[in-house]
Amino acid sequence: MKRKGYILEQIADWDNLVAADREAQAGKVRNNRNIRRHNKHAEADLKLLQQMILNLDFPKPEYTSMEIVSDSKKRRMIIKQRYFPWRILHHAIMRVTGKDLNDSLIYHSFACIKGKGLHFGVNCMKHMLKKDRKGTAWLVKTDYKKFYQSVPHEEVINALRRIYKDERFIKLIEIAVLTYDSGEEIIDILEDEQTRKERLTDWCVHKPADRQFRSQQNRSLYERKFAHQELSSLLR
Repeated sequence: MKRKGYILEQIADWDNLVAADREAQAGKVRNNRNIRRHNKHAEADLKLLQQMILNLDFPKPEYTSMEIVSDSKKRRMIIKQRYFPWRILHHAIMRVTGKDLNDSLIYHSFACIKGKGLHFGVNCMKHMLKKDRKGTAWLVKTDYKKFYQSVPHEEVINALRRIYKDERFIKLIEIAVLTYDSGEEIIDILEDEQTRKERLTDWCVHKPADRQFRSQQNRSLYERKFAHQELSSLLR
């Protein structure tokens, strides 16, 4: 695939910035005083943002954290930045690069992609299971704790360089997105989670599976024991 250039200029385009500003504040004006403050001098702010992008000269990023509770009662810590210039900048970047980034993913990538949300993923899974004439023996469901906080920044840069040859755009990504550092505490959190899972594995996975194998009376004791060992090795 031929790599693309002159991405920074497209992001700094005036029409792109105006559209990004409109998208970033959609449905949020009433509850966000920073947006209301920005709208009092939006044109001047966008002109300043345009110069920031072209000169790669931004103020020091200020991150704040906010805890939200999902519909499933799962608590998540969200890290966010100020509306101006950062939130507008994020939308401006995605307006230019979003299609290229989505096209670089495998087809079966779901969630946070327009037209490919949770329901689309469920329907694809049903279709694949229906086509599987041999029968599915195992289905693995997994989750990645602190996924975004633990993504190696160098891997993000390498992936972008496979699509874009504009090094100034790469520098913009480093400023706009990759200045956040989870710190050493993220390693401690992941190690504690691994220890917890190892401690609870027999209780939450192996024993129910073992009971399932034992309930199949037509299998010999050796076969049931071998199947249980095989499952255990896969889950480690």
